[in-house]
Amino acid sequence: MCDTLVSIWKNNPEKNATYFAKNSDREPDEIQLVEYYPRTIRKGKLKVTYIDVDFEYETNAILISRPYWMWGAEMGVNEFGVAIGNEAIFTKRKFRKDGLLGMDLLRIGLEIGKDSKSALNVIVEYLEKYGQGGSNSFTKKEYYDNSFLIADRNEAYVLEIFEKQWRSKKIDKYAAISNIPSNIFLEGNINNIDYKLNKLYSYFGKGNLRYKKTNDFLQNFVDRNDILDIMNLMRSHMKKDYSPKLGSNGDICMHSGYFTRKFQTANSMILENFENFIISWFTFSPNPCISLYKPMFFNLDAIKINYDKNYWEKNKQLHEKIAKLNPKEYKKAMNLTLENQMKINQIVNDAKNKILTGNLNLNFEKIYESILKIDKEHILSLQSIQ
Repeated sequence: MCDTLVSIWKNNPEKNATYFAKNSDREPDEIQLVEYYPRTIRKGKLKVTYIDVDFEYETNAILISRPYWMWGAEMGVNEFGVAIGNEAIFTKRKFRKDGLLGMDLLRIGLEIGKDSKSALNVIVEYLEKYGQGGSNSFTKKEYYDNSFLIADRNEAYVLEIFEKQWRSKKIDKYAAISNIPSNIFLEGNINNIDYKLNKLYSYFGKGNLRYKKTNDFLQNFVDRNDILDIMNLMRSHMKKDYSPKLGSNGDICMHSGYFTRKFQTANSMILENFENFIISWFTFSPNPCISLYKPMFFNLDAIKINYDKNYWEKNKQLHEKIAKLNPKEYKKAMNLTLENQMKINQIVNDAKNKILTGNLNLNFEKIYESILKIDKEHILSLQSIQ
């Protein structure tokens, strides 16, 4: 399960920013790492998750969120502002035991694409040459087809793939994808493909509910137009009086539970793509409803990631204890998260306004130190609640 959305700057003329966001929903014990890879030159064969592929390119610098056991990535952005997120589409067909995962295709698109169209083209090239294959789970056999949202600052594409078949459509304003085929393909015959959906998985996955919620949000986003609104969406649940025990696969912020609720949000990413710089927000931990988004000023400062595997694991353990709280107590944890998020956002807004007015003489190390301090205090506060 996952949800991905984009709002092109032309849909947000006042802020002049393209917004891209994804919640990556994975198995609850699967660590997801945020990693930076600089430009490099690859010639010859490249070992991805299951197979070797031909790869003779100078790669782009990329910032990705990657399940620890695979080569590919769930989401990310490259130095040219190309962002990609993918979704599982649950289908009934015979899958190969090896091939390219959707996450492998995503990373290849980021490493080669200089804009959204070229990233789409390279994904299709590798799809047609090697095909999809391999389990998407490290612990069990799990296979699915994929959809992608591929965006740069000026335009985006929805790409859906089935075996080696594909279809795509250009987006000029906004779009969202979830774990179902997109409604944008209902009009006209655009590289039409015949999905044989797994109706049981699709029903329990509730992708239709999340798809409606994200699209409804985007239709009204021009009237909101603030990064905090996107953060609140990515933290949202269906029930007003919420605790993880009452969760649903219809939640944008997903928590694992009984046997039909196997996944949880392992990491969340939000991008603000301005004309000359990108702010990349990640939770670096599960459960965005009680995790803080921390920024990286991609393209402006030297990449130093202060949140590692141990950070992810410790937050997961803490969140499991908090998940046992009743709705009233869990609400305290969510309110505390919002309060501390606003402190971080104020620091980032001050820096952002300076950059937008031409002041690039910022002490990023000091900015990150202030944010780290808020995050540490936030974790201590959560510990006191549980």
